Amino acid sequence: MKNITIIGATGTLGLPITKKLNSLGVQVKAVVRDIQKAKEILPDSVEVVYGDVANKESLKVALIGSKTVYLNLNTTTWNVDAPFHVEREGIINVIDVSKELGIQHIMQIVGIDSSHPEFATTGMEYKTNLIRKPAMEYLKNSGINYTFFHCSVFLDSFPSFIQEQEFAIIGNHSYPVYFTNTTQLAGNIFNAIDNEEAHNKAFTIQGKEGVSFPEAAKKFVGIYNSDIKVMEYPLDIIPHLGLPTKEDEQFMEHMLTYVEQLKEEQVSQKTWEILGEPELSIDDFAKTIVGR
Repeated sequence: MKNITIIGATGTLGLPITKKLNSLGVQVKAVVRDIQKAKEILPDSVEVVYGDVANKESLKVALIGSKTVYLNLNTTTWNVDAPFHVEREGIINVIDVSKELGIQHIMQIVGIDSSHPEFATTGMEYKTNLIRKPAMEYLKNSGINYTFFHCSVFLDSFPSFIQEQEFAIIGNHSYPVYFTNTTQLAGNIFNAIDNEEAHNKAFTIQGKEGVSFPEAAKKFVGIYNSDIKVMEYPLDIIPHLGLPTKEDEQFMEHMLTYVEQLKEEQVSQKTWEILGEPELSIDDFAKTIVGR
């Protein structure tokens, strides 16, 4: 039986990935900070243990017996000078403990932008990469086998764009995006477990359909709820969204400005050869969302 330990198992992407791996017969251990919450939303067959990436001692207990670790963490700021980031100091803590415990393989989800800067048509850099790159380099130099999944935009995020029968798109998004989904990534992770061909490599995770954000939204709502209207708004609407802080506004503007000028190309052939091809179209995946 395949085994994996997941850090970030209860997040927006981590939860469906954990559930899918569990359904595929993988023995999953979830390292979480809130045991009660995790047990309420994860399948009973998933082992839930306490661990905090900010606390090495908790990780030493949580990771005992683990062979393969999957990191599904996220950075939502570009404050490089902050003393702690889960995708920097947190991951470095995981790596240090993993070396001590003899863990053999660490996998991590990151953005497609960090592996293909040439997709940025204006030469713009996504600033959160300045935070996550040091830990990625630390993992590469650790001696532990690593696998990076450089992912395109997840269709799983689409329901979060819907408010009051409206799918709101902010910015001018005309370039093609090869949208992926958590079902696809879970299958890639499954095929990477105990697979030496996946060791010390970076894989691009994309779907097969290259469509613009508005086109994808229309395809999605056509299955999800045909009463929903897709609406497009300029970036200058951001200050009027009522976000909690000015920093949140600045981060959203930076992220959407970056996405506006990002022009993907299909570069996932190696991934498909080693870890399997995507099986779900945008329409197919929308049907799975409806059924959740």
